[in-house]
Amino acid sequence: MLAIAYYILKVVICSGILYGYYRLTLHNKIFHRWNRFYLLGAVVISLSFPLIKINIWHNPAEDDGQIIRLLNVVTTGDEYIHEVSSSGSFHLSGEQVAIVVYMAVSLALLIILFHALMKLSRLARHNPLQKIQQINVVQTEAKGTPFSFFRYIFWNRNIDMHSDAGKKIFTHEMVHVTERHSADRLFMNIVLIFFWCNPFFWLMRREMNMIHEFIADSKAIEDNDTATFAAMILHAAYPQQAFGLTSSFFSSSIKRRLRMLTQLQNPRISYIGRILALPLLAFIFAAFSIKTKQLLPGSNETASLPLEKTITVVIDAGHGGEDNGVHIANGPLEKDITLALARKIKALNTNANINIVLTRDRDITQPVRSKVDLTVKQQPNAFISIHINAEDAGESEAGSGFEIYLSKHQTSYTTQAQLLGSLLAAEIEKTYGVTPQLKQRTGKGIWVLDAPAINYPALLVECGYLTDPKDMAFITNEKNQEKIARDILNAIEKFAKTKDDNPVAQLNNSSDAGITAVQNEDSKINSRGVFKAKDTIPRKIKSVDITTDDHLIIIYSDDKAEKITRAEANERGIVSPPVKNVFRLKGAGDSALYLVDGVETTVENVEKINPGNIDSINVYKGESAERKFGKRGKNGVIQMRLKTMNAASIVQEGDKVFLQVETEAKFPGGRAAWQKFISASIKKVIDSLQEENKPGTCVVQFIVDAEGNLSEVKPLTMEGTLFAKTVTDAIKNGPKWIPAMQNGHKVKAYHKQPVTFQIAEE
Repeated sequence: MLAIAYYILKVVICSGILYGYYRLTLHNKIFHRWNRFYLLGAVVISLSFPLIKINIWHNPAEDDGQIIRLLNVVTTGDEYIHEVSSSGSFHLSGEQVAIVVYMAVSLALLIILFHALMKLSRLARHNPLQKIQQINVVQTEAKGTPFSFFRYIFWNRNIDMHSDAGKKIFTHEMVHVTERHSADRLFMNIVLIFFWCNPFFWLMRREMNMIHEFIADSKAIEDNDTATFAAMILHAAYPQQAFGLTSSFFSSSIKRRLRMLTQLQNPRISYIGRILALPLLAFIFAAFSIKTKQLLPGSNETASLPLEKTITVVIDAGHGGEDNGVHIANGPLEKDITLALARKIKALNTNANINIVLTRDRDITQPVRSKVDLTVKQQPNAFISIHINAEDAGESEAGSGFEIYLSKHQTSYTTQAQLLGSLLAAEIEKTYGVTPQLKQRTGKGIWVLDAPAINYPALLVECGYLTDPKDMAFITNEKNQEKIARDILNAIEKFAKTKDDNPVAQLNNSSDAGITAVQNEDSKINSRGVFKAKDTIPRKIKSVDITTDDHLIIIYSDDKAEKITRAEANERGIVSPPVKNVFRLKGAGDSALYLVDGVETTVENVEKINPGNIDSINVYKGESAERKFGKRGKNGVIQMRLKTMNAASIVQEGDKVFLQVETEAKFPGGRAAWQKFISASIKKVIDSLQEENKPGTCVVQFIVDAEGNLSEVKPLTMEGTLFAKTVTDAIKNGPKWIPAMQNGHKVKAYHKQPVTFQIAEE
């Protein structure tokens, strides 16, 4: 109701401006046909312009000119009304009463219209009718005659049609018929049925009726016998009867009709008055149709902008075929709901630059490995798996609302997945309850998120709980499914816009050696590696990623994300101004653990690293450091990952050990031989591994010397698990490796070997 009331208010304002212009420049001027169509156009414009929405994007960093500021004044109300209507927190007092009263008045006007039409119909049926020049002339003695309605002229039989006065009156009524003035009157009456509260429409209708008379009068005196025609009007004394739809010869406002008969035309003034309507219409169109929007990085509105590149998003409808997913007694099946949602996402997508691919578009059995294989072949920019949750019988708290899951593994696509997840949660929140924090399953994995082959941002969305009556009623409603599908599409569009802006995934190709991706858990660090004091952090930051266009994607501890400029980040204290050619670590003492590509080193060696060779930095302090690195992390951990380089950056005591080489060390026999070797080692203890139930990826680090001997073999992940011990022992007791190569020579170098173990799939 509030939105409709605001629309009516804008119609009133628009029509008021147009009618004001008419009164100032066109009123009582003799270019009657121009005035007629101006008034008709004014009504149409008043009704249509407020419905048109055209967004003009502008950069807030630029100085807004007078035009932008003026448009902002006119269009700000739209945003307020939209927010109020969406939130439902604002209600008009007596809203229901207002609706009933408004509809009652409209109904009364509609009844009056039908009554007039019925009365005209009775006159035409019950009186003699003759055709003159394809015009139906009805002879009657009804009060108010003569008058016309479309191709009917209701003639008073007491007037001699062949007399001079009769001929002029008939000519007058013929003009009404041929000019289709009845159509104007009918249109205005219909408009007033729905917009009776607009006083300017009533004034426009009155002016329209007078203009009809002016046009007919001017035709009736083409023989320039103005005085005779004026005298005839003055001496006419027929009683009046209101027929709102008809054009009556003996209408009111005789003084204005006589004045118009004698008025002389001023061509210059009439021309100027008509030309001035053009800039006025342009202003009204801009004020009521064009909405100015600030083009902010990460802003929700940027999703509506055209994308520079086409992106592919794979939508997975969870389960299918023989796999029903979760269900309750006599209730819907998860596989059916997820398929309906996936189909709606694809069907509702109207963005030509977003390619939606479904893992299944019908009810078929589809193993999760097949889904991942299919998705990898698509080389997607993002993957979203749709599921429905259900509460386990043993859970103490009832589950409800939407939930979004990320992979439990930290990969190069984690930041993008967090950003997509944050955008998705923000969109869904507008429609239904959603857990704001992005979740990770720590024990049993989710194959479509954790599979080793995944090389894209991946999310899994649990669309409510079938065991919660409210959730089930919501997600099984087709209209609500469309809302969620649109929310997902909106989030994809906004994520796609960040892809256009070259996010962190493309940093390795950056020509700016000073740009690095930063991930920060307990403190913060700038793009050149300079720490800032923790007490300047406005809210806890989980990660900060810098794009090649010098913007920052910030993900907070509550999994909310935003994208801002570097200047804004400097102003808010998130990053510090760049430091040239020097990598300094402030606030971190020598007792901290320094890891470069997983290798422990000293602060002195770290400070020798060229900042341009740094890919990312992770900072851990307190409990998070000890939890991840054990006792070694009790004083804090600085974890650094370098970009691919042609030579090593760090020299340890003793022999030179390369961290980065041209050709890495290899297992003898290649990849196939390695897989056969490690699989055989794992199969020996497979039962024990399943009992331990700790799947995951273990990364083992070791040094391969120039002869292929191994040393310092230790796991970097999954420490303390049977799987890590199994893999480490296998590598220690295995054959020699083929040494790494640097500048054509065999060299001693570090090597990392990942091994993934999965127990169950979902």
